[in-house]
Amino acid sequence: MFRAEPWTGAEPSGGWRSVFEVFASESATAPGLLGAYRREGDAILFTPRFAPRADVRLRAVLRPPGGEPVIAWFGGVPRPERAPTTRVASVTPSADIWPENILRLYITFSAPMRLGVAWQYLRMLDAAGRPMGGMFVEVDQELWDPEGRRLTVLFDPARIKRGLVDHINEGPPFEVGQRATLLIEPDWRDADGGLLAAPFEKAVTIAPPLRAAIDPADWRLTPPRGATAPLVVDFPHSLDAAIAARAFSVRQSGARITGTIRLEATETRFVFTPDRPWTPGAYALVADAVLEDIAGNRIGRPFDIDRREPRLADAEARGTEIAFEAGG
Repeated sequence: MFRAEPWTGAEPSGGWRSVFEVFASESATAPGLLGAYRREGDAILFTPRFAPRADVRLRAVLRPPGGEPVIAWFGGVPRPERAPTTRVASVTPSADIWPENILRLYITFSAPMRLGVAWQYLRMLDAAGRPMGGMFVEVDQELWDPEGRRLTVLFDPARIKRGLVDHINEGPPFEVGQRATLLIEPDWRDADGGLLAAPFEKAVTIAPPLRAAIDPADWRLTPPRGATAPLVVDFPHSLDAAIAARAFSVRQSGARITGTIRLEATETRFVFTPDRPWTPGAYALVADAVLEDIAGNRIGRPFDIDRREPRLADAEARGTEIAFEAGG
């Protein structure tokens, strides 16, 4: 609450804001803080709608009629540097072997991060520890989840897709057999201004590219062995973790079964545990057409299509259903 006194006259026609305002900026054109005013004796009281942080320097201005404005300053106390606690919680793909044509990765932090600065603190290093330029699509509008904890990082698709100018001139971002390290530097601050607790490094080896469409015939489904046992599905290659979490569902007679989904074994295993015990009968594992592996391949359609191949030129992604029995 801010208090200006003495004020002996009536409320001015322009309201209390016309004579008393509090600003969170030194700029003469900045708007005043939003809040509520009231009269208390010979004083004007102002309560901000949102409490300012202690480290924000505030300027209060009283404009008495016929007199010069009276200015007072408040706040601006630097916050003490707190011990770093935010960390990198996970990186997916979690495998230590990535295909040459990996399309994207996800970095999840333990707390919301400062946005708009990712490319200052995120890089790939070659085997000699040198930065590898031109790896990522460094868009200004960074791809964060609503909580500001998970960042989606895209590798440059123009260097991944064969036949495109960047692929021809620069080659793919990685080379088969190469060793590389993902580095996240600890100077990156979280949303509250705290530093990362430690740098993060993930060393990977680059394997041959994945250029075939996802084929559900290659999946191994293990039905639940018991009323509360999970459904388990194993895949030959790692799936895109974020997409898989929403692309799969389990249904009975068309109705969705609620439960918990986990991806395990470097995202090559889907585990579904129902919220309630299975009832005996027929079920279906449903995969939507958006499902992708870590190279962007979908069911029935590879990401990198050779247009000279008639069989693939008009390929379209599709969903699939796999029947199984449970609850017996």
